[in-house]
Amino acid sequence: MSMQIELPQPPTDGISKLRFHPTDATKLLASSWDQQVRLYDVEQKKLVASHHGHRAAVLDIAFGADAAFSGGLDRRLLAWEGDYTHAREVGCHDGEISAVEYAHSSSMILSGSWDRTLRAWDCRAQPNAAQITSLEVEERIYSMSAQDALLAVALAGRSILIYDTRKLDTPLETRESSLKFPTRCVKLMPSCSGFVCSSVEGRVAVEYLDGAGKSNYAFKCHRQPADDNVDLVYPVNAVAFHPVHQTFATGGSDGAVSLWDPDNKKRLRHYQGYPTSISSLDFNSTGTLLAVASSYTYDEGEKDHPPDSIWIKTMPENEARPK
Repeated sequence: MSMQIELPQPPTDGISKLRFHPTDATKLLASSWDQQVRLYDVEQKKLVASHHGHRAAVLDIAFGADAAFSGGLDRRLLAWEGDYTHAREVGCHDGEISAVEYAHSSSMILSGSWDRTLRAWDCRAQPNAAQITSLEVEERIYSMSAQDALLAVALAGRSILIYDTRKLDTPLETRESSLKFPTRCVKLMPSCSGFVCSSVEGRVAVEYLDGAGKSNYAFKCHRQPADDNVDLVYPVNAVAFHPVHQTFATGGSDGAVSLWDPDNKKRLRHYQGYPTSISSLDFNSTGTLLAVASSYTYDEGEKDHPPDSIWIKTMPENEARPK
């Protein structure tokens, strides 16, 4: 049975994203609507550092090689450097920055915005980063995911764009999500053979790239039975892949986390009892821990809700293994 602990000193308003460091399994970043970025040491169960460099809500974060990057409603892309002691502006968009990814293979920071552009930056340039490219897309960018040399970009119009980060001028693939409602999250598989996307209408799609030789499918999840044989349907806000077993977790506004085996098309685990909506999830680099953000996502409008919290769930060796 897996155990979990609650981290102290959580964000005070709307946790937007949790991100573990790509190689240090103990470092966890959190961004939030309280305009702060926080760094936790999950092994020591403590807040290590934080910065208040943004002037508005922070919507996404990413770890680089030796820095962290963040973007949000103030339209600015910030780098948190010097062993997480100071923040500097890398660049900016004409609209709110909704998604931030770091391409480790090319040392590029990638930012997506509601201004309908995808921008790439060389973060090694000082004092400000050099903008490598700016690409116009058809709609606002809702979510992005980078894995090796691939980048998946989910747009407001349900389109999913797949790029090779070494050649960003033209997408490798452009497809429309099989889900009928807006995308909340897109996440590339660790194998880069496909991606998983989730929607506001309690569904998840597993889609494979051209040449993968596997069939796409979608399924219902994060629903609760109600009266008259009607389900209460909740948005699926978060998706995270296990780095070893390539199973994946989903988090919904029902306050639950489910663990799925994409090859055998089955649910492996269902974790209930979190205080409120699950807004973000991430596995650490070894797959031994799962970070869970419990943070009300305002799907039911303004109402009293539990305070935001971050939970670190221990994942035993067999917990996420396909069956």
